Amino acid sequence: MNRVSGVIKLHYRDKWSWMYIPALILFSSFAVNLIISFLIPNQDIYTGGVSSVFIFIFVAGILVVAQTFPFALGISIRRTDYFIGSAAVGTIASILFGSLIFLMALLEEQSNGWGTRLHFFHLPYVNDGTALEQLSIYIILFLYMFSLGFLISSFARRFGKKGMFISSLVFLLVGSIAVLLLHQYEAWWNIFSWFASQTAAQLAYSLIPFVLINLLASYLFLRRATV
Repeated sequence: MNRVSGVIKLHYRDKWSWMYIPALILFSSFAVNLIISFLIPNQDIYTGGVSSVFIFIFVAGILVVAQTFPFALGISIRRTDYFIGSAAVGTIASILFGSLIFLMALLEEQSNGWGTRLHFFHLPYVNDGTALEQLSIYIILFLYMFSLGFLISSFARRFGKKGMFISSLVFLLVGSIAVLLLHQYEAWWNIFSWFASQTAAQLAYSLIPFVLINLLASYLFLRRATV
């Protein structure tokens, strides 16, 4: 347990990557959109600027292994402890930023879009459910983005540039074949209809198994990864 807490402290020292930079990106985008909303009064403005922080958490998941894994092993931290500590930090960050966006969405709703009808945090469909569902959506999305980035970085550490190149080709080939088959059998409408029939919360809950799979695969890759 002490070693896991040591990994958490290792990541916590880099406050810029885990706290300050994503917060700066989020509120800088919000400030720009808020200024624009003042310049265009009496009009509802919908923006996807909040997605920037989700993308950053995905990038953070990719960078964390490259930046800290060799150092952690160099100071005799076990791979299992490194994985648990890193996953814990990603989970904590997801909960913190998910809660932050949820609270900002509540404030935005209560203030009628900050008095300018700006929809930056509180968006239709995403915020249609209960308060618990809305909070869960944000946290799960952050967890999924982090776990996906963590998986990519762990895979790259295990198989190197050659493995990444081959896997990219395979992914591109499989994706192309899948698109062709969907087009051939006219299955697009069924897929769109299914997504349209789901609530945002239901779609978010469906990501939970993928989060667990991503983390499990990351652990298996890191166990056999070279420094």
